[in-house]
Amino acid sequence: MHDAFDSSAPTEHARPLIWLSWLLGAAMLGALVVGVLQLADASHFALVLSQAEPAWLLVAIALQGLTYVVQGQLYRQVLTAAGTSLPLWDATKLSLTKLFIDQALPSSGFSGAVAVVALLQRRGIAASQVSSCFIVSVSAYFVAYLLALGAALFIAIDSGHGSLAVIATSAAFMLFCGLMAIAAPLIAGLPQGALARRLQHVRWMQRLLAMVFAAEPRLTRNPRLLSWASGYSLLIILLDALTLWALLHAVGHAAPFAGIFASFMLASVLRSVGIVPGGLGAFEAAAVATLSWAGVPLAAGLSATLLFRVLSFWLPMLPGFWLSRDALRAGAADHHETVTPDYWSQPLDELYASLKSGPGGLASDAAAARQPSVRRTYRPNLARQFGASLLRQLSSPLVLILLIGALVALIAHDWLDALIVLAIVIASALVGSLHEVRSNRAIARLREQVASRADVWRDGRLQSLAADEVVPGDIVELSAGSLIPADGRLVEARDCFVNQALLTGETFPVQKQAIRVASDAALVQRDNCLFRGTSQRSGTARLLAVRCGLHTELGHIERSLVLRPPETEFERGLRQFGGLLLRVMLVMVTAVLGLNLFLDRPPLDTLMFAIALAVGLSPELLPAILSATLSAGARRMAGRGVIVRHLNAIENLGAMDTLCTDKTGTLTRGVVALDGALDADGQPSSRVLRMAWLNASLQTGLHNPLDEAIGDYARDKAPAMTGADKLDEIPYDFVRKRLSVLLRDASEPAPRLICKGALDNVLQVSAFVQQGDAVLPLTAERREALAARFAAWSAAGYRVLGLAWRSMEGERCTVDDEQALVFAGFLLFFDPPEPGVREELAALRELGVAVKIISGDNRLIARQVAESVGIDVERVITGAEIGQMRDEALINLAPRVSLFAEVDPNQKERIIRALQKTGHVVGFLGDGINDAPALHAADVGISVDNAVDVAKEAADFVLLRHELGLVRQGIDEGRRTFANTLKYIYLTTSANFGNMISMAVASFFLPFLPLLAKQILLNNFLSDIPAIGIAGDRVDADWSRTPHRWDIGEVRRFMIQFGLISSAFDLLTFGVLPYLVGEHPELFRSGWFVESLITELVIIFVVRTHKPFYRSRPGRFLLVSSLLIALLTVLLPYTPIGGWFALQPLPASVLGAVLLITLLYAACSEWTKQRFFAQASGSRQP
Repeated sequence: MHDAFDSSAPTEHARPLIWLSWLLGAAMLGALVVGVLQLADASHFALVLSQAEPAWLLVAIALQGLTYVVQGQLYRQVLTAAGTSLPLWDATKLSLTKLFIDQALPSSGFSGAVAVVALLQRRGIAASQVSSCFIVSVSAYFVAYLLALGAALFIAIDSGHGSLAVIATSAAFMLFCGLMAIAAPLIAGLPQGALARRLQHVRWMQRLLAMVFAAEPRLTRNPRLLSWASGYSLLIILLDALTLWALLHAVGHAAPFAGIFASFMLASVLRSVGIVPGGLGAFEAAAVATLSWAGVPLAAGLSATLLFRVLSFWLPMLPGFWLSRDALRAGAADHHETVTPDYWSQPLDELYASLKSGPGGLASDAAAARQPSVRRTYRPNLARQFGASLLRQLSSPLVLILLIGALVALIAHDWLDALIVLAIVIASALVGSLHEVRSNRAIARLREQVASRADVWRDGRLQSLAADEVVPGDIVELSAGSLIPADGRLVEARDCFVNQALLTGETFPVQKQAIRVASDAALVQRDNCLFRGTSQRSGTARLLAVRCGLHTELGHIERSLVLRPPETEFERGLRQFGGLLLRVMLVMVTAVLGLNLFLDRPPLDTLMFAIALAVGLSPELLPAILSATLSAGARRMAGRGVIVRHLNAIENLGAMDTLCTDKTGTLTRGVVALDGALDADGQPSSRVLRMAWLNASLQTGLHNPLDEAIGDYARDKAPAMTGADKLDEIPYDFVRKRLSVLLRDASEPAPRLICKGALDNVLQVSAFVQQGDAVLPLTAERREALAARFAAWSAAGYRVLGLAWRSMEGERCTVDDEQALVFAGFLLFFDPPEPGVREELAALRELGVAVKIISGDNRLIARQVAESVGIDVERVITGAEIGQMRDEALINLAPRVSLFAEVDPNQKERIIRALQKTGHVVGFLGDGINDAPALHAADVGISVDNAVDVAKEAADFVLLRHELGLVRQGIDEGRRTFANTLKYIYLTTSANFGNMISMAVASFFLPFLPLLAKQILLNNFLSDIPAIGIAGDRVDADWSRTPHRWDIGEVRRFMIQFGLISSAFDLLTFGVLPYLVGEHPELFRSGWFVESLITELVIIFVVRTHKPFYRSRPGRFLLVSSLLIALLTVLLPYTPIGGWFALQPLPASVLGAVLLITLLYAACSEWTKQRFFAQASGSRQP
């Protein structure tokens, strides 16, 4: 289904037709302009364009911008009804994408709709929901056009312009609209008939039909939803017509809206049905002609129409092209697929041939040649990465508003102001992009240290490669714990069970086999395929890689589990912070704009001032500061042996107050040693040792330290031990908790099945017990004796496995053969506590982090280990007890229990979520296959470098050494990073908020604007330069001793209290300056510019520490850059550059007053800070 939905690049034979249509449109437009200039004076036409009124242009820009927002809201309305959310900003970008595709590939709007469908599906939205969105939007489009064109035709006839050609053309298009509006919802979701199957041979029709038949009738035939969508589409049409109306006002010609609406709709018919991109030329000719019916002169009509095309066609083309690149690339990639889509149904020989591969895999040179054709999820190109980052910086809503303001200034011939605004915006974006790219590349290098590996056959031998180096045609060896590196076909499989919930949502592992399935098999029915990003739970397999990177099923779902972790608490806090600032900005800008216009201030200056206020309040460098702070923290953590995989989880690590961990390798050394191989009576037995050694050395499934310990013990105690021939194997899995090997031993008359595993699980399938040479029934009394020995050894800290055997007749075995076994004896393993772990646990407790053990081991062993390392165990909860508990009971008990034993993987996840629901920030440290669900559920997932791939991929952090001390060091770095991020937020919300409020209030009472827009932006830019140094600032040791969490309420209170103090001193400055400079707006602005910037620099040193600022030493860059910017601020009015910003030299009296006000402000802020943080600390106490 994915392939059918992808937009594709135009085929080679279609491209000349597309270019021809563009050339034809350009020729028509040129002919129109020449023709109009023949009828109207060329100089008058140029004068009309050059004298367009900026205010009306701004209205037109706003109206046109709203069309994309409304189109985006239409998508959101349908997806919301389908149960899927889509941010409005993302939806608006989709509407821009649709515009570009529609113009580049003329098809009456279908090509753009297909591209939107492709992009929505790549976000992970279900195909049926995406198809429904397509059908509803298309149907709504035609309903709206039917109604609007009907109204336009009525207006034309009523005004005496209803010629036969106009009526016939309009009626034909209305009939077409009516048929499409009815047909699209009715056929959506119906079964495919014979005609549809024949039409599918046409490539573009195949995509269209796939979308139609995949739609959900409950959505496409929902009258309420269709009504809303049609209303949105009708609103888009009205906004377009209003844009043309506003542009006519801008060029000095007011005309009745009804006539303009009719003209726009009649011209739009040619734009919609023509083969020329966007109706280029035809729309302009029709619009000019029909506008003349409303009395609009030719020069004014052409001017307004050309301006309309600039706003609605040419300007959005650039962002539309950039946003549509993914859709175009996806189509090009699919066009070059190396195999047919139904690779799961092909004979293996044909599949090998199509991939130019074979059972032995590829040669290294052949694999290297295929690498460039594989689009990887993360292959950053420096120039492209920087360009993308720069565009993201420039595409934020606030910056776009500022750029529009600069454009208006250019139109009004205010060249200097416009260029200064543009220069500051671009400089800020460049600074942010440089920091972001540098940070991302540093993190990429760190991630490479813990990248997943794959065992691949190359050049006839098995090699360990980075998973990203796998290419189509590779043969990959897999075992339990492997993360699947590519989509492919199974060549061999043995008890292969795979967890593919990531793609299909299936709860339990699915068995995979090397078989053929039907070509129409759905994803969940392809039992002979493995998919990238899923994980192997048990067994062994050999995979033929078919699709890699972004060509995989997971590649179509870019924002899935592995690639995009859930939103962290800090990210939620930042989102709330952004919402708070947005609300404040909307109130402030609306009030300033309205009242200053009411006071008859210059409209352009007032508009730029209001926009600059909004930008001045926004922390525009916050993304750069965050990237720099987080990447600096990640580099320091890497130096200490902690690799950060998910950057935004660093703050969560600092906020963590509960750490859940298994005991093995964390509290214990993790170097398991076999202490003894004992028979059923508890006596050392060479026979038990030999059977255990054969089982461990011949198994080929999950590698584990227990088998390695058996091998080490056997080599030490019985070096002359003889081997046997392996016949078959039943790999270990986490349900049976057993591993069985079938072998032929020269000393035995028949093949023997040797089973090793958890004692209870081995005893479940045992019916006999071996005592000496005798095999006796395993009675209840004998079971009790075995259980007593097990309990005694467990209480002493040993991990105990059971060993059993049986004779077999054949040379193959299955799980069903694990019955009626003969219990042979015990294997005792010992893993002593890690030296120094007691001290590390005490250090964690001092940091406010409670440690809880979640173990699958026996309760007695787990308790002995916990108590030996200083963890108080008042109660143990077992997996059996958890299985009987309701969630409410577990939520109540989990915070009060320090040891959970005998738990299964799903129960680990339940414990994590129960702790989270009680308000804890929970970390989990694990390294096994069964730890992956808990690692992903935890706020902080921590794994180790030698963990299985699936555990490392689920983790946020990877420890290069299995030491608890690294976790403690990581917590220190997390808290430092969190502290420095909060410093910047406190700084911007206090100083910026206060300054902007002061300017907004002052603008109502002063006879002039207190600062010009370019001065506000310069002030904001200069104050942000020292703020970059916050990323490497020192953090007070007292602050790092306890966990800290994001508190939007505290940020709000801080902003209000410190903002009011800042405003009070600003108002004091406003009162002092007129006495010192008189009625001189330039000197007033210069004095307040210096004062506001100096006070912003001072507040950095006040808010960066909870201590008195003179008792906490700042970072070197922060100190030096602040001093340099302060010096530059004082000198700037005396330089030629200051003149560009309308700054004038200040008399000494003004500088003295500024110095005195700054000192008073620092003292008052310091006093307020001490009171604020004392109260905040008291409110956080339990």
